[in-house]
Amino acid sequence: MTTLLEPTSSQDRETDNSVLGRVRAHLPEIAAGSAEAEAARAVPAEIITALREAGVFRMALPKAWGGEQLGLVEGARVVQEIAKADGSTGWTVQAASMAWFFVRSLPRQTLEKEVFGDGADLMLRGAIAPKGKATPVEGGYRLSGRWPLASGSFTPDWMLAGFVVEGAPPLPGGGPDMRVALVRPEQVTFLDTWDAVGLRATQSTDFTMDDVFVPERFTGPLMGDNNIPAPFYDLPYTATGASHDAVIIGCLEGALGDLAELAATKRPAFNPRVVIGEDPVFQEKFAELHLRTAALNALWEQTGRTVMDRALAGEEPTPTEWFSYTGGHQHIHHEGSRILNEIMTLSGSAGLYSSNPMQRRWRDVRCVSQHVAGNNGSLRRLGAVLSGQEDAR
Repeated sequence: MTTLLEPTSSQDRETDNSVLGRVRAHLPEIAAGSAEAEAARAVPAEIITALREAGVFRMALPKAWGGEQLGLVEGARVVQEIAKADGSTGWTVQAASMAWFFVRSLPRQTLEKEVFGDGADLMLRGAIAPKGKATPVEGGYRLSGRWPLASGSFTPDWMLAGFVVEGAPPLPGGGPDMRVALVRPEQVTFLDTWDAVGLRATQSTDFTMDDVFVPERFTGPLMGDNNIPAPFYDLPYTATGASHDAVIIGCLEGALGDLAELAATKRPAFNPRVVIGEDPVFQEKFAELHLRTAALNALWEQTGRTVMDRALAGEEPTPTEWFSYTGGHQHIHHEGSRILNEIMTLSGSAGLYSSNPMQRRWRDVRCVSQHVAGNNGSLRRLGAVLSGQEDAR
């Protein structure tokens, strides 16, 4: 089925040596194993290994450190294609590849020599929310806490954890001293907590730490300056929402494909002489959903390219540009849920069965839309900027 959502001719010419080209070789296997992965509550280890070798987990990291250094849009496009095959695998890739953004404030020496000294082919899990509490001690912090939603069905090389420094004076804006830390996985305890409505194969479990010593050099301010030498990391906090959008749009594209297959075979219960794809009402509604999905696809790409072009030029996005980008995440998350609801309605009872991938995509999008990226307040701030009531972030 040819759609407006397929890559442009330039994207079609992606070579097998590009990240996207290497990933495409694994998409049939990912799609075929989606139901099995959900039942096992884990993306299969062989898929993780294949994607790691394809470069997806290093795709946002700087070339100087062994990464692929893809831009914001190019990296999200890789996530989108994977999510079209399977939402959980797409989410796993976006979480692990984009989480490096949140360690950009660690000292350059630590990152360059101790974290990436042997290359960028590393796996990262963790949670940025400052759920931990740390006591300052000589040379660093003693860190304890429990962190939710550490996505990734793999053993990581590093764990990321946000925390608040106890007893520290408030920051200039009046907020607490919030920081991030990198620790080794053997210093944390994973809890089997992930039993959710969607993204069931992501193993987005909780983890805990109890009085773990973290050297000062392995911490940095939550919203500090960038010490990673790639333009993507120069964007304002936080620029990772495009990869969330990509999971939603990939799932929508997959569901539209499922619906197209259904339209050619499903017969209405009380008119078995025709298939539903022959119904003019169905045809018009299907076309509308297709175009609404294409519009979301165009929105994140256009706003993402705008802010990334600013970063490449060494400039800050304007408030209108930035809040159009981040406000777009809110719109895409919630409009994506509405579109999936309507796709399910058109599918009738067929979409309800576990054997139909449509219901899995429905649940995955519902799960993604609960994320803070889809509920970040940026639409209000964009409206304030457009109304002349706010002129700075």
